[in-house]
Amino acid sequence: MDENREVASIRNADAEEISKFTDSYESFNRIINSLQRKYIELKDEFTANNDELVQANKKLVRLSERNLVATEFLNSILNSISVGVIAVDQNGRITHFNPAASMILGIPLRDPLGKMYRETIPLGNPVYANALRAAETGRRSDSVEKKVELNDGTLLQLSVSTAILKDEQSRACGAVEVFQDLTKLKKMEQEIVRLNTLAALGEMAATIAHEVRNPLSGIAGFAALLEKEMAKDDPQRKLVGKIIRGVDNLNDTITSLLNYTRLEEVNKTPVDYGDYVKKIVEQYRQEHSDCSKNIQLTVHPSERQASSPIMLELDRMLLRQVFSNILNNAVEVCNGSGKIDVRYRKLPRQTAVAKYSKRLLLGVDETVVETIISDTGSGISMENLDSIFAPFFTTKQGGNGLGLAITWKIVKAHGGEVFAESSSKKGTAFHILIPTRIDTENMEC
Repeated sequence: MDENREVASIRNADAEEISKFTDSYESFNRIINSLQRKYIELKDEFTANNDELVQANKKLVRLSERNLVATEFLNSILNSISVGVIAVDQNGRITHFNPAASMILGIPLRDPLGKMYRETIPLGNPVYANALRAAETGRRSDSVEKKVELNDGTLLQLSVSTAILKDEQSRACGAVEVFQDLTKLKKMEQEIVRLNTLAALGEMAATIAHEVRNPLSGIAGFAALLEKEMAKDDPQRKLVGKIIRGVDNLNDTITSLLNYTRLEEVNKTPVDYGDYVKKIVEQYRQEHSDCSKNIQLTVHPSERQASSPIMLELDRMLLRQVFSNILNNAVEVCNGSGKIDVRYRKLPRQTAVAKYSKRLLLGVDETVVETIISDTGSGISMENLDSIFAPFFTTKQGGNGLGLAITWKIVKAHGGEVFAESSSKKGTAFHILIPTRIDTENMEC
């Protein structure tokens, strides 16, 4: 009996364990089925999301390609235009700097990127017309004329416009500056003013010449008739001769005035400047052998360029007159004996800017051919030095005061400058400056 009860008890215990196992197994199956359903749902959701992601990626690729094309197109425009473009962020750090800006400002293209505007780009005058000030104040400027002095001393005149840059939320994120070099345009404006002045003076001179020459011709005619009727020993004959010579002098002065006011047509051709100068001096020496036989007239090229030709575009005939006028003055002040030196050289750009930027507006691609004609004569007084190129100013007996005025006009027509330095102990030195392009092959700049 006891054994039967024990067997029954074991069976009951086994049945309970089996029942519990069965319940656990069914619960496990339910969990597995639930996980399988969740997995299928997640798989379906993942597939849907993946499809959306693929489409989004494709759209992003298309947008990136479009942005890349737009960026390349914008960069192509910025690299091709002739105006400078500089962009900065809100902190004044340079983010864009195009080749034209590099050329105009003489700054290597990659140097400014990532650097602070204030430490890299000259602010100029007025100081508000730049991208830095626009980013700081939020104010734009439009076509402001600004003067800028570069690190090498070059003076530029620029037209500057600025604008505020904004992001997608229309928040200010920086500023852009667009500028154009007006230096050569200003030189042209100065030349136009000079030509207009000469044209007005020419009209006046032509009117005066017409009004004066008619009565002068009558005076000369009557004086010639009077001279014929006088006896050769008549003491009044000398007075008539003075009248005739006076009329001739007035006619010469009128002719010189008309020549001065005439608008010169400059026909420039490329010449070997050293060879040109030597030929002019040699020809002058031969034509004035009598008055300059005791004057030592020499030509000195710079040591660097003695064997290297200086190619320069000029009007051969007009510039020959410049040399002739200055050499005539040098011979006269030497008073029969002395020394005249003609020196010429093509200056490195930095030297040209340092010496002559206050006298000439030089572009970033220009330098100067400098010619100095010096003599050991008596010199020019300080009170007369500023007036020697003025029309009709002269200290010579019988001079008309137009020789150096014509010299000034011809040099100006070449875009250059001429001036004199003088002292009673050292004589006078005339400086002739003619702008020319930088020789980039020989790295003269």
